[in-house]
Amino acid sequence: MSWRDRFTREARTRSFAALRIRDYRRWSIAQLLSAAGGAASQVAIAWLVVELGGDGLALGVVTASTMVPTLALGPFIGAIVDRFSRRSVLIVTAVAQMAIAGALAGLAFSGALQIWMLAALSLAHGLAFAPDNPARQLLVLDLVGRDRVTSAVSMNEVIINGARVLGPAVAGLLLVFADAAWCFVVNALVFVPSIIVLIGLRLRPEPDRATPLRTSADEPVIAADRAAAPAPPSPGAWRFVTRTPPVRATLLLAICAAAGYNIAVVVPLIVANVFDAEGGTYGLLAVAFGLGALPGAFFSATGPTTPAGGEVRVLALVMGVAVLLAAAAPVLPLLFIGLALVGAVVMWFIARANALVMLSTRPPIRGRVMGIWAMCLPGSTVLTGLAVGALAEAVDPRVAYAVVGAVTVVIAGLSWRALGDEALSARAA
Repeated sequence: MSWRDRFTREARTRSFAALRIRDYRRWSIAQLLSAAGGAASQVAIAWLVVELGGDGLALGVVTASTMVPTLALGPFIGAIVDRFSRRSVLIVTAVAQMAIAGALAGLAFSGALQIWMLAALSLAHGLAFAPDNPARQLLVLDLVGRDRVTSAVSMNEVIINGARVLGPAVAGLLLVFADAAWCFVVNALVFVPSIIVLIGLRLRPEPDRATPLRTSADEPVIAADRAAAPAPPSPGAWRFVTRTPPVRATLLLAICAAAGYNIAVVVPLIVANVFDAEGGTYGLLAVAFGLGALPGAFFSATGPTTPAGGEVRVLALVMGVAVLLAAAAPVLPLLFIGLALVGAVVMWFIARANALVMLSTRPPIRGRVMGIWAMCLPGSTVLTGLAVGALAEAVDPRVAYAVVGAVTVVIAGLSWRALGDEALSARAA
């Protein structure tokens, strides 16, 4: 598909194809509410850590606690998603997260809340979020089918970024006019629509999900779901990932995307140490990043129904260059533009790469592979955040962010052949 074709009426129609399905529209609204509630809760938790006298280390520990289960248990959690109904998994995780939000609200209202409790409940939330993440992604496939999954994944990125604007805005109002505890009340309540919608969904799971098909770890990537006679079980998720070069390369690049996306680690240091600006400037930069991410997610949906490896590798290369340009911005206006560009390209890459990995994996192991995806993005932010933060403290925050861009460019170059369209066609032959 040429770049001009992406602006045609047909391409714009394809962008919103998933929204033509009524159940997906209902689920999207429920996701927006629950994601916004989660974002509001995270703002409240961070504020309470500071209010309770915690330092940067305490804030880092509490924040990282949410991602530790995803990083440590990704494929094991994915096995649960493969074995049980996505709907059942999501209802259980929604109830668990609602209970955790209720516990936070009760402790906050009572005045008994302490930092260790915030860390423990953040870890508990992470345990619920770990299966929730891959189950949500695969539920989309059950709702819209293969032909619309790229559109749905892109719309999900729009929803997530919209929630990152809506949630903190609600939290800010509650912190000014009420109390942090009310953020947890809101977070608990927004899971009610999700549960109601989940109960009423009409799912269309792929017919071969429960019946393993004849396969080997080195079969074609894009044609991985072709029909075949029943055969012994598919290879394990790790074996599939390590022996399928396009998927392996995409997952490595997803880690780079997570590091480039995690601007909360390095951009505040650039604002304070390089430009001698205040927190409000960082807030505006975060808004610029989010505003850039929205068209990036929309634009990702205009491409072919089945993502191409060649497109993913080009996006990864541009993503690395965009991070380098943002890191090198000599003045604040250029930093605003640079971060908006990073937001657009990162979101575009994530949506296409996510769909590529999902559609490249056979249904019997898809949950486990998406669990590995979750380990790479967002789970890897636990480690990459620490590494980039340490480098920023030791050298310079702009150098640290530039290293992220340089590593992304190098890995994109090393992955060029594995993600080549010619290589994929040859494997499919």
